[in-house]
Amino acid sequence: MFVKLAQAKVLVVDDFQGMRTVLRDLVRTMGVQHVDTAANGKDALQKLGASRYDVVVCDFNLGQGLNGQQVLDEARLHDYIGLSTIWIMVTAEKTAEMVTGVAEARPDEYLLKPINQGMLQGRLERLLAKKQVLHGVQEAMRAKDYVAALQHCEALLAGAGPKPADLLRIKSELLLTLGHYPAAQALFDSVLAEREVPWARTGLGRLHFYQGQYELARGMFGQVLKDNPMFIEASDWQARTLQALGEPHEAQQVLMEAARRSPNVVRRQVELGEIAYRNGALEVARAAFEKTVKISEFSTDRQPDAYVSLARVLSDSQQDDAALKWLQHTLKVFKDNTDVAIQVAAVQSVVHQQAGQPEAAGQALEQALALQGRRQGHASPRTTLELAQGLLAMGRSSEAVDLLRKLVKNHHEDSQLGQQVQQLFERAGMGEQGQVLMREAREELININNQGVMLGRRGQFAEGARLLRVALEDLPGNEVMLLNLCGLLLAQMRTEGRSEALLAETLDLLRRVHELNPDSAKYSVYMNALKAARAA
Repeated sequence: MFVKLAQAKVLVVDDFQGMRTVLRDLVRTMGVQHVDTAANGKDALQKLGASRYDVVVCDFNLGQGLNGQQVLDEARLHDYIGLSTIWIMVTAEKTAEMVTGVAEARPDEYLLKPINQGMLQGRLERLLAKKQVLHGVQEAMRAKDYVAALQHCEALLAGAGPKPADLLRIKSELLLTLGHYPAAQALFDSVLAEREVPWARTGLGRLHFYQGQYELARGMFGQVLKDNPMFIEASDWQARTLQALGEPHEAQQVLMEAARRSPNVVRRQVELGEIAYRNGALEVARAAFEKTVKISEFSTDRQPDAYVSLARVLSDSQQDDAALKWLQHTLKVFKDNTDVAIQVAAVQSVVHQQAGQPEAAGQALEQALALQGRRQGHASPRTTLELAQGLLAMGRSSEAVDLLRKLVKNHHEDSQLGQQVQQLFERAGMGEQGQVLMREAREELININNQGVMLGRRGQFAEGARLLRVALEDLPGNEVMLLNLCGLLLAQMRTEGRSEALLAETLDLLRRVHELNPDSAKYSVYMNALKAARAA
């Protein structure tokens, strides 16, 4: 952590050599010793990935490739920058798209060219004084120790030192991540009691969403969008809420408006494409997937789902040759990705079947199944869905049902995935069977989990653990069950004393959780508990 501007490590990003030189020299004139430059988004991300910078001064328009908004988004995605990093966006224009994009990316500051030393230095010094106090929070979050990060926030709020303006917002995110819902609601209510703040109102909506109170969530997000239509984050959450309420066409309209206002967010375009495809709006879906491919062409965050889905749209639009050609291109783009290879082969099977080429369809499906077999059953939900659809297209419904049953059991709390599974059954003319399968699969998993939790509440931790171990033999990808078993093992050690075997088993379970969901907040909580058990 640094104290003075002269000690900062600075990266200047601009596609024009002259402007890079001007900005670099301005920063050096402030006494800064370490100033690096990057000529485009790709170069910037490589430098950000190789070294930690305290300050980034980045132009919005960077020529061909990623723009400044995308560079900032990817830097956050890959954890190249933290809470105490200062990001200043620079631009020579003020179009509606640029303003919305910058507002959504939330840099610490954005400046209109031309820039002089006094303007830049004044902003940097003020930001340094505010942001460096977040260093402890940043380091804890980088280590995925959300409990420690929350403790740092609370200490800063209780102390007499400077408090960054976004400290409460950071604390609220940590509370939501950790599932501390009553505390999160109290924070949002206290902020909103003083004044109407979009992030706090949106946070309250998210809180309702997480608790399954979808009508309340809809109202919160609707109010934010009515008062602050440029607060695009609320649009994404409103679309998710509308889907949960069974209103996919309304969700599509919300996302279309959000994508119109801020078109360069890859994951929003993917979500719009998927919703539109499920709604049968093929032209909207195609436009969204094509936009995704375009804006992620130079990205490290390419979305294979968009590539595969575009092939499906082409096929459903009776453009089978174009679909097959695009699938071959997808294989080249993601040549080292086995999941993508399985999905491509499965979709090829469906396309060939629809084109009246059963032999080619069978060969493609066997290739997909062979690739899946080499992975010993491990596959992403999307890959499993594609395989199941390929099996259904070839009339192998019993194999497809087995795959989908296991998928639902491993992800029984994912309502959106459940909707996709049910839609697959509906398209195959097996809607009623799908409803029965999903209901029974979820009830079975809920009953097993409830039995394990109930045994734990009675103090029968070993018995509960045995029950969940047996269930996990068939469902190794069920995150909820993995975490519940961790909780039982830790409780057993608190009661019976330290056990090297149980410590090792808990660590292995947590590693599996981290592989399934690197952002799991409960992973952090249980890892801290495991450290305490080891020290006991």
